[in-house]
Amino acid sequence: MRVLLLRPPRYMWPFNRDESAFWPPLGLLCLAAAVRRELPDVRIEVWDAPGNCWGWRTLAARLAAEPIDVLGIGEETVSAHEGLRAAALVKELHPGCVVVAGGTYFPYAIEQTLDTGVVDVIVRGEGEVTFVELLRSINDPQNWHAIPGLAFRGPAGQTVVTPARPLIRDLDSLPRPAYDLIDLQRYGCGSRNHPQLVSLEHSRGCVDSCGFCILWKHMGESLNGNGQVRPRVRTKSAERSFEEVHWLYREYGRRTFGWVDPTFNAIPEWSDQWAERMLRSELVSPRGVAWTLHTAWLRADAIVRDEKLGILRKLVRAGLRQAVIGLERDDPRGLTTVGKHHNDAEVCREAIAILREKYPQVYIIGSLIFGLPGDTWADLQRLLRWQDRLGPDYCFIIPLTPNPGTEAARGSLDEVDPDLSHYNFHTPVCGTGALDLRSMQALYWRIMLRPSWPRMQRLLRTVVFERCPRKRRISLSLLVHGTRISVRSLLSRLRAQPAQVNCYSRRPSWYET
Repeated sequence: MRVLLLRPPRYMWPFNRDESAFWPPLGLLCLAAAVRRELPDVRIEVWDAPGNCWGWRTLAARLAAEPIDVLGIGEETVSAHEGLRAAALVKELHPGCVVVAGGTYFPYAIEQTLDTGVVDVIVRGEGEVTFVELLRSINDPQNWHAIPGLAFRGPAGQTVVTPARPLIRDLDSLPRPAYDLIDLQRYGCGSRNHPQLVSLEHSRGCVDSCGFCILWKHMGESLNGNGQVRPRVRTKSAERSFEEVHWLYREYGRRTFGWVDPTFNAIPEWSDQWAERMLRSELVSPRGVAWTLHTAWLRADAIVRDEKLGILRKLVRAGLRQAVIGLERDDPRGLTTVGKHHNDAEVCREAIAILREKYPQVYIIGSLIFGLPGDTWADLQRLLRWQDRLGPDYCFIIPLTPNPGTEAARGSLDEVDPDLSHYNFHTPVCGTGALDLRSMQALYWRIMLRPSWPRMQRLLRTVVFERCPRKRRISLSLLVHGTRISVRSLLSRLRAQPAQVNCYSRRPSWYET
């Protein structure tokens, strides 16, 4: 049996170069490792078209070269249409192929996905155990009813959703991701800010239940078998996590580690033990120089907590150099609406002040959410002023995006954009009631794309006066790319062309090649 796990061509974020726009497809590599261990007779492959700069014509030629028994795709909302395009292409070339869909979109859009006719079965939640069991019965759909964590169409055309799969309790029991199935040297090659890039995880799940996020639900604990979920965090041991970092450093020459955990610093015991292990290893020199660079998503309240415990200092010494913090909102109404707890304005201020004053080598990226029901132009202005007072190195204003499965998608939203390819967290896709969708898009273009002297002034100040070379390079890169996007958008307006709705997704030059 030949099983292909595929990430098809897709658009990219315009602030990144091709060398750092795409991280290795960790989810597919985890699935492949589980299949290889449990089903050694199965021929398992992972193809990453973006990582290899394969366009659709190249991909079609490669797919046509040899029969495929099972195709696996796993996508987010914004790229789901490209996953379905790949599935349709494979069905055309190999009609007998069974297409399996997973990720964070398809399990929350079951009817829409199965209605396409190009997906045979959907894996819901964690995939390692479910996918292996499915492959054992891939040619006998009658047995699919007994496999937890699936959705498919029965013989009469009815939709069948089997009970939720219990969570994998011991993440140490999972095999290492199958990094050898891709050309890992391509990731971060030529990038100065993210050299020798690799993606990895130490935990799954989250401590919170934010209404705009699907990850906590996707990795959460089912309470009633189907539907109701509560947040749950699980982690590998610190020793296992260190071993993976050390192995990737030694065997593959990886230097930049992009942790994909929804909350890297959720568990202080893990952070303390992992940092201690790193500091005692060859990955940190006797003079305290960290030979690896780590970027992660952190919670503000956990930053404050870990500073008091002395853990944050260890993490920075171990190589933490980029912190992405969900600041979200400064107003109680907004925090209640998004469902984020223990993250008020004072906590966010304290967390950023700690990093700026005590750990200036850490690049701080913040994110704010605008476009909640009832939000007005005055709310956006207030958020922008708050951002300036907090002083992160860079901050994104993210429009509320009602991805399927989230509480935001279930709420009462005004004028929702039906084109899911716009759901990139940087394009307004719904109105607020006080602002219609067209007004939201105009405001976002005005704030993010038009040249902003205060924003450029901050970046220029960093480029000229910042002592950390990496922070200078990042600021220069953002300044160059931001200016290019702004100029292109202004020229489009001057030529009386309609504004691009999806201006925060760029089609790579190789996309159709």
